[in-house]
Amino acid sequence: MNVVEEVKAVISEAGLLRAPAAIVVAVSGGADSMALLYSLHRLALTHELELIAAHVNHGFRPEESAAEAELVRGYCEQHHILFEMIELDMPRYLQQAGGNSQAESRRRRYQFFHHIAQQYGAAAIALAHHADDQAETVLMHVLRGTGLSGLTGMSFKRKEKNVELIRPLLRMRKNELLLLCQQYNIPYLEDSSNQSRHYQRNELRLDIIPQLERYNPRLVSSLARLAEIASEEDAWLQQQTEQRFSAIVTKMDNSLMMSCTALNAEPVALQRRLIKLILSYLSQDEELISFEAIERIRAIAIDPVKSVCRLDVGAGLICVREYERLRFVHIKHYQALNFSIAPLTIHSEQLPCELQYGDWLIQASIISNRQQPQLRSKYEAVFDIEALAMPLTIRSRETGDRMQVLGLNGTKKVQDMFVDAKIAASERDIYPIVEDGKGQLIWLPGIRRSSYGLVSELTQRMLHIQCIRRELAP
Repeated sequence: MNVVEEVKAVISEAGLLRAPAAIVVAVSGGADSMALLYSLHRLALTHELELIAAHVNHGFRPEESAAEAELVRGYCEQHHILFEMIELDMPRYLQQAGGNSQAESRRRRYQFFHHIAQQYGAAAIALAHHADDQAETVLMHVLRGTGLSGLTGMSFKRKEKNVELIRPLLRMRKNELLLLCQQYNIPYLEDSSNQSRHYQRNELRLDIIPQLERYNPRLVSSLARLAEIASEEDAWLQQQTEQRFSAIVTKMDNSLMMSCTALNAEPVALQRRLIKLILSYLSQDEELISFEAIERIRAIAIDPVKSVCRLDVGAGLICVREYERLRFVHIKHYQALNFSIAPLTIHSEQLPCELQYGDWLIQASIISNRQQPQLRSKYEAVFDIEALAMPLTIRSRETGDRMQVLGLNGTKKVQDMFVDAKIAASERDIYPIVEDGKGQLIWLPGIRRSSYGLVSELTQRMLHIQCIRRELAP
């Protein structure tokens, strides 16, 4: 089967196009994109397809870029193909705006393709990625660390801004495309930057893949086949995930929620995908969501001790466990939500005792003046128990909270103390505050204590309190 017939078969099998249709063809002037343009033009002669060749001059290689533009323009004129082009000054743009040259060039390039697609009412943008490109992509993902989704590489078809991005050459080898160009005198120019080892992808193509092909001469085909198999299985798993999402995830007050029991009842593979899907709904910065963050969310969902706790998961997102439910929210909406922990009470007759307050462990005991401990951290404090009104309450902050701070004249707002201590805004509503039976705030663990209940030479019995922040399992 020749390349044109193979392209036709892929289009049919993968459902890439339905005639009549207008197609934007991304054409750089290299062998790959010229082979794609030739193949689609041949199909357009017998099918109701309108082609628009779209060319981008990035401005990195002035002489080469001008020659590439003229080559594509001339070929389109000769074969009566619509031609659109944009000239960018990417070196100047990057100097002013900064950023990664490859990523920014791609963004501006695709922006142009979408503009042309909208202008002509095109149903698809055809890209010239082939099997060798696919192998490089999969290998790069493996080297960086990936799951099943990363093994899918590039897809034959993907929706972006209401236009299909299609890759009809994804089963073709680079040498097949070069052979097609030679057989049918299809003009093309080689991009000299493709030989630069400055880029990791080029290094893979020029050095690493040839080395690996010594062990498996069919490496590229094997990796491309792996991507195709992984893509089909990943799509099925994603479908299952979306079904479970609809069944067990609910939306409330700019947040998404599900029960710990429901999550833990799912297979581990679906647990991870459900969490990632939830986080993806709440943030556009999906690449900032790490595998480690997903595992930590799974850990707090299954931990019987952590009935209330909070976890920063990256990408501006927070996961809060509130007893039996998990709530996911973006940091910008976090303070508007009512996160709180039920207050705890410590009675004299309970002592010694150990209580769980969110992800804090509170230990309290009575000691004599002869046993005065050496305080090892700012999360420990001692009080003259006779000078305190019992019982004590461990609670979260309330509007207007103030404390008579030791060493200061007058009172100070708890809110100001949180700010001074650089306590994250997302933590303030679940931070423990110790209050006595008269409603006096006596201690903010790790921050400041009050002047109430000070130990003196006359003290007979002391109340020793220690607050331990239980770290989340990695």
